[in-house]
Amino acid sequence: MKQQLTRSLAAILTSCTLLGSGCAGSYTAIRPDRIATYQSSAPTAPVQFGYQFDALRLHGRNKKYTKKEQKKGYHVVAVRVTNTTAADINFSRDAVLYYGDHPVTPVAASIAAQDMKQGVAIYLLYILLNFNVGGTTTTSYTGQTTTTGSTFLPTGPFIAGGNMLGASLANNNFRRELEQYDLTNRVIRPGETVFGLISVRETSVAPLRLELRSLASNAAPAPAPMLTPATTPAPGTGN
Repeated sequence: MKQQLTRSLAAILTSCTLLGSGCAGSYTAIRPDRIATYQSSAPTAPVQFGYQFDALRLHGRNKKYTKKEQKKGYHVVAVRVTNTTAADINFSRDAVLYYGDHPVTPVAASIAAQDMKQGVAIYLLYILLNFNVGGTTTTSYTGQTTTTGSTFLPTGPFIAGGNMLGASLANNNFRRELEQYDLTNRVIRPGETVFGLISVRETSVAPLRLELRSLASNAAPAPAPMLTPATTPAPGTGN
C-alpha cells in the first residue's frame, strides 16, 4: 500500500509540474480598425498618425504572446494613418517612423511572428501524463507490493496532441493578423485611413511620430543672391 501511495504521489507531482508550465495559449485578434482610442500626432501634420502601445495585452487573452513580446524585446503597436495630402503615399518609401528622437524600421511581420510565437514541441512532455486506475494491491511476506488488475489510461498522447494543435493554431492566427495589418509598402490614397500593426525592437517606450521624407528631401535650396558685375573705372576718373 505504501509503494502504491508513493506511485500515486509521483504521478500527482509530475502532473503538477507539467500543468505548472501552462497549457497552450490562445490568440485573440487585436483588430486595430476597431480600437476606439489612439494617441494622435499633431493635427496639422500632412499625415495624421495615431498609435497605441501594449496592443497584445490590452486586446484579448494573449498572455503567452505578451510574455514572448517582453522576453524578445518587442513592442507590438496598433497604428492608424490618414493621408491628408493630395498624393499617394507609400508607407515604406515615402514616410519615416520616429521612435522618440531616432528613426526606426518596423520588423517584418513574418519575422516578428516567428520570434514571438509560443513553443509547440514543449507540449510533448504531456505524453508522460498517463494513469493507472483501479486494481488490487497485495504485499508479500517479504514486503514487496504488487498491483494487479489496474487499467492503464493513455491520457498523455491526447493531452499532448491537443496542446500542440492549440499552440499551432494560435501561432497561425497571430502570424495571419500581423501579415494582414502589415503596412510594408502599403499605398495610402489621398484622404484614406488605414490601420496597421507594427513590431519594433526597442528597450523602452517612447513617443511615435510619422514624417514624410519629401519634407526634407524636396526642400529646394534658396537661390544664391545676384551679384552686380564689377566695372572698370574709365581712364582719367577716380574715386
